[in-house]
Amino acid sequence: MKNKLLLFAVLLSTTLTFSQRNPNNTYLTSFLYEAKEGMTEKFESAAAKKTKMFNSEEGNIIWTYRVLTGPAQGQYVRFLINQSSEDYGQDKSEEYGYWQENVSQYSNAISGAQHWVLNEPLSVGDDSSNAPKYLERSTVVMIPGMERNVYRALYRQGVIMDKVYSGSTVRRVFTLVSGGNTQTIASFRAFNEFPHWGNLTEDQSWEDMYNEEFGWQQFDSDTEAFDNSIREWGISTILMERVDSMMP
Repeated sequence: MKNKLLLFAVLLSTTLTFSQRNPNNTYLTSFLYEAKEGMTEKFESAAAKKTKMFNSEEGNIIWTYRVLTGPAQGQYVRFLINQSSEDYGQDKSEEYGYWQENVSQYSNAISGAQHWVLNEPLSVGDDSSNAPKYLERSTVVMIPGMERNVYRALYRQGVIMDKVYSGSTVRRVFTLVSGGNTQTIASFRAFNEFPHWGNLTEDQSWEDMYNEEFGWQQFDSDTEAFDNSIREWGISTILMERVDSMMP
């Protein structure tokens, strides 16, 4: 039970189709790559050059992170950030052609583009124009019809996060809209140094604070509802570090 509650806290510290995207929403696109054997430096250098040429202006900015934990350790996640529906309508044939000709020979694409929509009510903390040094991403797949339980728990955990971190933490939650199972949500926790968890007082636990805010035994109730509302393979969490040489 203790490990279960810890996983729940880790995630929370972090049906529409893409063709029906809302012009008022904020979107994120992610790409996963690995450098071919013996070509890490060439891949990073070529991708960095492409990023500076095409991805340094608002509407087409890409941040690159290297995965530090889990089965994808050593791979690269490239995030096309702060997208609007209009941004996706831009002609990017020149950019794509440059990648194919100058970068692709040094890398393998692990997955195609995945498009995510920001769940703004679940945001915690203020945005920054600077990419954080670390991102901790946790993903789950929700059971259809039970999404409310997941979103309620995420929102409530965000309220407690703000208290524990005195308003200094940053979390963003996205729902996948194209490129995979659209019942998937990803919670991103952004930070620049360790330790990145807040300090609770000796006489009050996270559970105590949660119940004080939302009512008697609500932590247990929301935890159980959350667990029953996600697929059996549970929570997947990875840690990523910014690759400075590949930033715009």
